[in-house]
Amino acid sequence: MRAAILRERGRFEIDRAYPEPRLAAGDIKLRIKLSGICGSDLHEFAAGPLLAPMPSVLGHEFCGEVVEVGAEVRGFEAGDKAIGVIHPSCGRCEYCQHGDFTLCDMRVMAVTERNGSFAEYVAAPARQMFLVPPQTPHDEAALIEPSSVGCHAIRRSRLALGERVVVIGAGPIGLLITALARRAGADRIAVVEPAQARRQLAIQMGADVALDPGEEVEGPINEMTDARGADAVFECAGVAQAFESAQRLVRKQGRLVLVAVYQDRRLELRANRVLGNELDIIASYWANDVDFRNAVNLVASRKLDVRPLISRQFKLDEIQRAFELLAADRGQYGKLLIDCG
Repeated sequence: MRAAILRERGRFEIDRAYPEPRLAAGDIKLRIKLSGICGSDLHEFAAGPLLAPMPSVLGHEFCGEVVEVGAEVRGFEAGDKAIGVIHPSCGRCEYCQHGDFTLCDMRVMAVTERNGSFAEYVAAPARQMFLVPPQTPHDEAALIEPSSVGCHAIRRSRLALGERVVVIGAGPIGLLITALARRAGADRIAVVEPAQARRQLAIQMGADVALDPGEEVEGPINEMTDARGADAVFECAGVAQAFESAQRLVRKQGRLVLVAVYQDRRLELRANRVLGNELDIIASYWANDVDFRNAVNLVASRKLDVRPLISRQFKLDEIQRAFELLAADRGQYGKLLIDCG
């Protein structure tokens, strides 16, 4: 099969004879239709290796068609449309038992055992896969995985009806969190984003105000929050300046939710500010089975309309160009999708 291998920082290579994945008894094999470029993929391309080794086949935001099922698999059959998590977990630890398979230690150790979704085929554990209604378009289905990340962040944040929210960074995850926060009953939402096109998209996705961090943002946010600060700040930019800003924008006893992957591995925590204001710092990493199921339902029903986020599609052979475009100017794009057929 064909697969796009990230050989080294900044360089993909298309391998046209990459080994097809082997099917274990509990796996399903999928033909990848479309695979989205995640911000974490871009981090690996621009500054890796961070979370994945090199060389490796990246990609985890995908929609696939089931082509084969393992002997122990029930509930899937050839022709089904499915999304989920490729890299296996143990299925036995307390995290797996609660559906938190993305926190399983085995998944971290097994990241090199299976190719990601920038390839024609993947094999994945059936218990980490989720059926998608057949009428759901492939491009929208490919955004279910990032939507699950947004669902997880909203759930982890304990967002309550009528609260006021700031989202820093209007990439696809920040935009999805904006839409989901609106759906969850946030009273007012401010998005902080340097790119004008993404600020406009943030308003379309549900923000009340979209602010340029190059200008003064604390005044408008104080006005929006009656000078208290935001009940919840979602940091989706993944840069040190955004983390610093987030600590200033959250109210006393508010929640700062870290969603982004950071290229800068060291951040400056204003410990006395956190302590004196009794701030909750919450990490939100990926999603669990509840979030995936919620995301499937929301996207398939278009109660969460992901169509405005989809910018362009590229063939698998064009993946180098797609990553270079994103690396050069992320601000003009929403989600770029790779056609792996």
